[in-house]
Amino acid sequence: MSTASQEVQRLSDLRHQLEAILSCVKSLHATLSAVMADVAAIRNTMFEDQDNIDIYKSHLKLAIETAKPLVEQAMVYYDLQMQKIVGSLQWDN
Repeated sequence: MSTASQEVQRLSDLRHQLEAILSCVKSLHATLSAVMADVAAIRNTMFEDQDNIDIYKSHLKLAIETAKPLVEQAMVYYDLQMQKIVGSLQWDN
């Protein structure tokens, strides 16, 4: 295998690894966002009324709505990064 072919293969393998890593980071970010929203709702419920589940649900909805634009922006960013990774390693013969 020529040196050029080995380099192309190495970059192709690297691209797949970067895609997998970025996909994992994206999933972790979404999961962390959900946990943070849940913790915020629990905290607010505990401060207001520990016995009322409706307050918890209200706080959870509010926390999710507050975090939603930030999560969506991060997801768009991750998708753009994926496109850059894939697009930067295209080869024309």
